[in-house]
Amino acid sequence: MGDYIKALIETQVIGAFRVALTMPLEHVLDRIKTYKQSKQGITYIQSYLDIKGARGLIGLYDGFYPSFLRNMVKQYYRWPMMIFIPSMLNDHIHNQSINKIITGASIGLFESCIITPFERLKTLKMTSMATGFGYLKYITFESIYVGFRIQTTRQVVSWTNYLYWDHKVRYALKADPGQPLSIVNSLIASTLSSILNILAVHPFDTIKTLVQMEENQNYRKISLYQSFKIVYQNYGLAGLYAGWQARIIAYFCQALLTTPTIDYLERNYGISKSKKQQ
Repeated sequence: MGDYIKALIETQVIGAFRVALTMPLEHVLDRIKTYKQSKQGITYIQSYLDIKGARGLIGLYDGFYPSFLRNMVKQYYRWPMMIFIPSMLNDHIHNQSINKIITGASIGLFESCIITPFERLKTLKMTSMATGFGYLKYITFESIYVGFRIQTTRQVVSWTNYLYWDHKVRYALKADPGQPLSIVNSLIASTLSSILNILAVHPFDTIKTLVQMEENQNYRKISLYQSFKIVYQNYGLAGLYAGWQARIIAYFCQALLTTPTIDYLERNYGISKSKKQQ
């Protein structure tokens, strides 16, 4: 129990520190990426000029409040779930790849219920140039959970993909499970996991933006397959991957802290510790 409480406290502190450290840059990247997804076909320079022209430099931080709250709320459950679900599954499932996939799906399903309202408000604000925008009129159950289906799909794909490849890459780089990652290996693992996650997740993220923004209500009435088909037919792969460059920088910033942190927590409280004790 003592180890559990200690790990719980450590995960909250580490998570809050990561948000405080990376959020100022991440949010600007997310702001430009989301606007670019919503407009389809415009350049990064045009996205920046549109935002700056309508809202000034402060416009780069539109949607900051729901985004910040979303990131802080995540810290209370994601780190414990990332560590303790695989540790518990390890007693019954000895295939670590399956273990990580189940963990990722569990976190994704749970997380979508928590963060969809924050994502909806963030997307509304980031894709609207109205100066008198107010959050309150959207805070109804019917409105706040718009995009829940695509948000859930996105989170499950993101978490299963990230945990699977993060585990594969990190342990391939280590001679012993209990060995800490070197700085170089952390950079390698962070880079590979970021690239692989973007490839798998970004098309779902683009559709999520189109569904949750206010101007594209038609996307809410059609299936996910039809949404993908429309974007691909009109804009090709470039449309599905709109804003991927900004997103991969943000993912890499996150992974630089997440990869060594999860490695540390696994070695002290998770599956690596279980392996050492066997």
